Amino acid sequence: MRFQKPAKRPGQPKLWGKDVLQIERMSREGRGIATRAGKIVFVAGALRGEQVQVQCTAVKRDYDEARMLGLEAGSEPSPERAEPACPLYQDCGGCTLQHWSIAAQQHHKEAELLGMLQPLAPDLALDSPLTGPASGYRHRLRLVALRKPDKHYALGLRRQASREAVIVGDCPIADAAVNQLLKTLPALLDNAPELQGLREIEIDGDSYGQLGLCCYFAARPGDSALASLKSAVMIAPVTALRARLMEPNRSRREESLEDAGDITAPWQELHAEGELRLSLALPTREPDKPGQSKSLELAYRPGDFTQTHWAINAALVQRALDWLQPAPDEVALDLFSGIGNFSLPLATRAGVVHALEGDAEMSKRVAENAARNGLHNVRAQTLNLMADNVDLPRADIALVDPPRAGAKAVCEALTRSGVVRLVYVSCHPATLARDARILAKAGFTLRRAAAVDMFPHTGHSEAIALFERKIKSRG
Repeated sequence: MRFQKPAKRPGQPKLWGKDVLQIERMSREGRGIATRAGKIVFVAGALRGEQVQVQCTAVKRDYDEARMLGLEAGSEPSPERAEPACPLYQDCGGCTLQHWSIAAQQHHKEAELLGMLQPLAPDLALDSPLTGPASGYRHRLRLVALRKPDKHYALGLRRQASREAVIVGDCPIADAAVNQLLKTLPALLDNAPELQGLREIEIDGDSYGQLGLCCYFAARPGDSALASLKSAVMIAPVTALRARLMEPNRSRREESLEDAGDITAPWQELHAEGELRLSLALPTREPDKPGQSKSLELAYRPGDFTQTHWAINAALVQRALDWLQPAPDEVALDLFSGIGNFSLPLATRAGVVHALEGDAEMSKRVAENAARNGLHNVRAQTLNLMADNVDLPRADIALVDPPRAGAKAVCEALTRSGVVRLVYVSCHPATLARDARILAKAGFTLRRAAAVDMFPHTGHSEAIALFERKIKSRG
């Protein structure tokens, strides 16, 4: 019997090396776009109008990728080019746009958002964007824990599109409290010698300068290892500690700075103690008390999802309330409620708030935070909002704040509901545009939208949008 030889698998496409390209426009995430031999090339680090020397890094079926080596001799840099503030910019994969002026970044993100939404609302003009400080803003960093050959620890951030990490001792976009711990934490870890399975650490700073750590292990540490970890790191201002076990052999998705906290990777809780606190100041609606505010306090643990930029988060909550205009006789939905970032502010104005979240631990956190603030009109419930069919409580208004995958099933459920006003907070405008089409087919009109620059110096974009509809009375 003759056996046929198996067909050879196609090899990796051959990289074409170096070339000089003219950058024609910018991609959605902020890479330069050129054309080479009739094929699109995405060039990291290049800006519109520049002629640049590039090195090919990947060849795909429909496009190629390259990185900028420098300007071609005699070529002028773009007027939008800026000097990166971070000395690790070329190595670290966290901030990909520090070579682009912050004003140009924000204008680009607004233009991209408008381009995605105008097919649904041709006359739409964006409201003013929500912006804030572009450095010293980040209260949360997720880092790789590195144990060097000399047995001492170092902390690093992933290189762009790589599993490797670059050691970081200071991060210009992190706030002062996080940076201070970033400097001292490696030496503290050296005092806990049984941490061989430690892979990643998230440093989290709250509104009051207190810090927490969430430690991710690839192998289950013993009780003595956890005890030594606690003894080593629970030193003021570290007031909260969490340890999690990563699921073995899981399909790992590399994280960039802007994705940290938005990933629902499987893990097991090993240890949790202490808490952090988010402070939210909301202006009162009483006309005889101008300038006064009501402060809310939300407790959370390191590893819980919280917005990364405190100043922009406060402005985002305020704009959501301004657009949604909750009334005392209305029932509100807060979908993907997290720790209650929107639920509690809504509860200060609406009659009842149903806070729905897929994580039972988060539902418990919302209920506790409502009680902490004396808000007795919040109904926290655990519900899988990513299921194919979602059954929502009756409501008049809704706020949706989904992960990057969007809220397809939730929006389909909202079209069958009695909701007449809806604010959608998006961390991925492409899924916002998809979900907006679902809402539009059910009679919702896109009334307002704005860009939210939650992650300056990155290609990550956020947005807020208001939808309204009229429901015919059954009488």
